Amino acid sequence: MSDIVIRERVLKNGTVTFEYSFEIAPINGKRRRKSKSGFRSKREAKAAGKLAQQQYENTGTTIANKAEMSYSDYLKFWIQKDVATTCKDATVENYEKKIRLYISPFLGEKRLRSIVRQDIKDFLEKMYDDGFSKNTISVCKGIITKSFDYAVDSQILSSSPATGIKRLSKGGRPPKNPTRTSPHVYIPKEQMDQIFERFPCGTSPYLSLMTGYHCGTRLGESYAIVEEDIDFVNKKLKLNRQIQWKSDSTRTKEEIQQSNGSSHAGNGYWYFTEPKYRSYRIIDLDDDMIELLSDIIGRRKSSEKYYGSHYVHYYVDQPLLNSGVAPETPIPDNPLKSSGKHELHLINIREDGSFITPRTMQHTATVIQKQLGIKDFDYHSLRHTHSTMLLEMGAPDVYIQRRLGHTSSQVTKEVYTNHLTPAIQNKGLDVLQNLY
Repeated sequence: MSDIVIRERVLKNGTVTFEYSFEIAPINGKRRRKSKSGFRSKREAKAAGKLAQQQYENTGTTIANKAEMSYSDYLKFWIQKDVATTCKDATVENYEKKIRLYISPFLGEKRLRSIVRQDIKDFLEKMYDDGFSKNTISVCKGIITKSFDYAVDSQILSSSPATGIKRLSKGGRPPKNPTRTSPHVYIPKEQMDQIFERFPCGTSPYLSLMTGYHCGTRLGESYAIVEEDIDFVNKKLKLNRQIQWKSDSTRTKEEIQQSNGSSHAGNGYWYFTEPKYRSYRIIDLDDDMIELLSDIIGRRKSSEKYYGSHYVHYYVDQPLLNSGVAPETPIPDNPLKSSGKHELHLINIREDGSFITPRTMQHTATVIQKQLGIKDFDYHSLRHTHSTMLLEMGAPDVYIQRRLGHTSSQVTKEVYTNHLTPAIQNKGLDVLQNLY
């Protein structure tokens, strides 16, 4: 390690400052030095130079001392350097939201190096007592743990205060406030009949409502289906992707026009990405869905001829996978465009071919909640209802699990098939009456 050289510098206005410099690795055989000036004294310059030199020798760069940053600023640095380069946009946005709403208000003002294990435990305990859901607390704990792991891996810190911290859960003391859990809603048949009476065949949300109710698909999966995913011969649906919205306020009107078809279509675009948890799968289709999908495709072809050049077409630059089987290598995001290399045949479209986006379901859910009085309805309710109906009719657990795309049967049992409906109650009663 070379010696640190301190030099006095006199600015044009007569101000005296000090500069440190030290030798760093040569490039192409040429010796190089790293320097920084503007210090008020020799002592200050020497201390800063020593720290910079140590960081250079340990990490290969003269980055500022990140350990001195506020945890809030460090989290922004971590998101940019690590999360944004390794995770999907939806994950990045979710992390940023959790940081903004929960983590930064409690821990953000502390220096990164000053946060200790008890600070993190106090934060998680406060979330527990404030009634936050198990999932929200788990995500926040994961963000904190991963951010400190990155600090250790990057040699910003020598150890992580978040290692091995357990979250308060069932079996321990109850929270001081009721847990903020959204109910897992099962929609009885009479209410589903009301919904389809309000949104019959021919309305914009009808197909997606039917897909969720008959197939148990997630919202993004339902709107990402194309004709090539449907196997009419074997009555199968291959679920290969989901569709998501990407905000992008930096785009020009021309770029928005090219991607969205209108310069007023919003600062962002729809894109295809892999199913949640890479849950590629092939599921059975009942006769009602086969008939509906066949009718939709027939009408699409007729409308395309009728509208001619005014019919709306969509494209992607990368061809879509239609196998229903997860590829070995993750597929990159694939934006939906008004022009491109590969034309799409989406099924959630209007008569003129324009895409019916997942945002339609926001209005639909509001109507169902307020006009029909089904207050807890959301699109995920259809997924719960579908899985519960399968259970009522005696479908094997593993069949329901694979159909929903869960990697663990525990999630299926604990969350999606734990509704005690009248049919399940009566089945249990029949078993009890014949038990002895």
